[in-house]
Amino acid sequence: MLIGNGRVITHDKEYPYFENGGVLIKDGKILEVGKSDILKNKYPNEEFIDAENNLIMPGFINTHHHIYSAFARGMKSSGKAPKDFQEILENLWWKVDKKLNHEDIKYSALVTYIDSIKNGVTTVFDHHAGPNSITGSLDVIGEAAKKVGIRSCLCYEVSDR
Repeated sequence: MLIGNGRVITHDKEYPYFENGGVLIKDGKILEVGKSDILKNKYPNEEFIDAENNLIMPGFINTHHHIYSAFARGMKSSGKAPKDFQEILENLWWKVDKKLNHEDIKYSALVTYIDSIKNGVTTVFDHHAGPNSITGSLDVIGEAAKKVGIRSCLCYEVSDR
């Protein structure tokens, strides 16, 4: 597949940017980056995706995430406003993560990973917490990552509760 007609940002010190650039991808790997018209001529049989002058760049890496937090979206806070981070942990996050089972974790991971991909994130580091679902929880999150095709680095959060 050739993605072209875009503004390409690379990590190459010699060629950090291509106006009207393109990227050749085969088997999930970037094989070549350069000017779009040169790549189209060189690989005329490749499927061409027109980036329409949008940005083509390496994916983002989210280096600190708590996937279970997907369940807190739109959650109404009851009671008085928290005074500090400790109260936020006690009155919101720790209440959420204590309720998690493997099915919850699976869907939270899927929602998080799909949103990540939609926003250009290709790798997620997750610091999972769920004191009542420790055994196997990272396997569940890892399977969700494989299912949607995103990279992940997973660990279990350790906190002093």
